[in-house]
Amino acid sequence: MELGHYTKILRNWRLEPADTQDAVELPGSPERTVSRKAITDTEGRRWVLEEVAEESYSRKLAIAETMETLKTRGLDGIHPYERNTLGQLITCYAGRLCMLRPHVAGIPLNRKNWLEESWRAEAMAHHLIKMQLISEPSPLQNVGPLFSIADFVKRRTEVFRKHRNELAEALEPVFNNLEKNLFPKLGKAPTSFCHGDFHPLNIIWGEKSIQSVIDWEFCGLKPEAYDAALLVGCIGFDNPDALIGDFTGTLIKKTSAAAIFSPESWEWFIDLVIAIRYGWLAEWMRTNDESARDLEMLYMNLLTTQKGYIADKWGLS
Repeated sequence: MELGHYTKILRNWRLEPADTQDAVELPGSPERTVSRKAITDTEGRRWVLEEVAEESYSRKLAIAETMETLKTRGLDGIHPYERNTLGQLITCYAGRLCMLRPHVAGIPLNRKNWLEESWRAEAMAHHLIKMQLISEPSPLQNVGPLFSIADFVKRRTEVFRKHRNELAEALEPVFNNLEKNLFPKLGKAPTSFCHGDFHPLNIIWGEKSIQSVIDWEFCGLKPEAYDAALLVGCIGFDNPDALIGDFTGTLIKKTSAAAIFSPESWEWFIDLVIAIRYGWLAEWMRTNDESARDLEMLYMNLLTTQKGYIADKWGLS
């Protein structure tokens, strides 16, 4: 898109783009928008302009409204979308649906040593605690049905059995464990509003702080410990030894001490960690990443066979 088009779009927010625009690499998942671009205005402020698909209009609007609510309730690390001159969060221009949010600069995550930096565990625990404390009533107005991790795992397993039976067989101990120890309990499990994809790559990091949390596409009502379980699963996938190391220990100790989850949620926390990994397995298969897929299956079986030992190390047994 030429600069002249951006000029016309940005006038919906009374902004003018600068004559010179720098190329900026944006964090997060680009596939969740039709397109996105960092734009600097004439006052030197940088924005992210997103074009969204028509079929995602309602969901994008609900997410934008939710981010506003979270910001109003005092959650740090939230940078809501800007409303245009008509007070709208989504702007229609020349058949395009556009959204505008502040660009937040950060320090790239060092994938080699981030698990050695305990301040990150403390920062993420603080964010999870604060979000739980301000999430009643749910900030998402158009909540929709409760996300069922049990139904998701069962559907994936059926697909494996029909089309990739070797995968189903390799994961049979994992599925049997969840069917016995997790699924029957989820019906009465406490729920709350969750980010839905809370992990270090969806955080814009500062100098020992969280600058912004991004990619809220999967937010909604889920088992209350969902975000913490997803995060712990990601820690272990990066480095299995870290599951029982100081980093994870700090995260669990902080969240446990805050009493934001019920005792029941902690009882089957490790099984929730395992169940959420089916989502990552589906992602590796969607992107045809066979190496990550095979590693994921080994990891899921490791979590299953060693769950008692891991829970004991966490002080949850």
